[in-house]
Amino acid sequence: SVECYARAQNYDFQLVVDSNYSCHQRDKFFRRHCVVSHILPHYDVLLFIDADHGVVNPKRRIEEFMNPQFDLTFYDRFFNWEVMAGSYIVKNSLYSIDFLTEFANFEQKLPKGAHGSDNGAIHIFLADKIFPGNLEVDTCREIYYKSGNSDDLAAYTGCIRGVLGSRTDFGNIRIMKKGTGWSRDDWLTSGLWNPSRDFMLHGWKTKQLKDSPNETLKPIPMSYDQWYNPLAGPIVVGRCFIGNTTWSYSPRLLADKRQLDDALLDYARKVDKEKAKILGRLPIILEKT
Repeated sequence: SVECYARAQNYDFQLVVDSNYSCHQRDKFFRRHCVVSHILPHYDVLLFIDADHGVVNPKRRIEEFMNPQFDLTFYDRFFNWEVMAGSYIVKNSLYSIDFLTEFANFEQKLPKGAHGSDNGAIHIFLADKIFPGNLEVDTCREIYYKSGNSDDLAAYTGCIRGVLGSRTDFGNIRIMKKGTGWSRDDWLTSGLWNPSRDFMLHGWKTKQLKDSPNETLKPIPMSYDQWYNPLAGPIVVGRCFIGNTTWSYSPRLLADKRQLDDALLDYARKVDKEKAKILGRLPIILEKT
């Protein structure tokens, strides 16, 4: 779907293999950011997405989410309080290339315990870039390096988000608020979507594709390890040409925008409460030796 979309909007599309680049990080999740740093000099702006993103609305333009003021644009993940490390818009600049190169090499600084690979590391890395030498960030760092499980890691990311606050703009960097980015997780609404609010959906792994059920679906979370194809049939790339943004959809997965918005808002409230609860772990983690 992404390649077809790129053809329709006359964007250059690259599906890259990391072994073709001089990137030697052991962790593939860090290695991919090194690859992006090598590709970026050939473009003005690049949208990086990991392999399980798909386009549902080819009429949307990437430019809607671009702002020349920022070198890098990230977005909040919807189902938790993480910054998404698996997709970002990056402008060709020395700042961006240095950022990505340094972040790719951050794998050498990972904690020995639970660290969440690049998803965990992006938070302390961003905080150090935005607030260098900040004492609150140092406290979050201590929590990060003492993390022993997923709950500790969630408390650490909550700590960083507390330092960042509700702002979205941080000099060279922007972090778009929950629900305002270019993609969201498909499973949050049982695969239901609406063209007035959705552009890309995340979580489309081929081996996890399921047939959509016959019963009427509701915009509620389902298992995160499955998804339904919103398209009415397979994409034939040969039929994808500039301006062809008329795709056929499964009517079963098209939902009312207001219902989706309400369901997602309810979920966002739930996430915010969960974050408040998990922060109660911070004193316990800090007491670890």
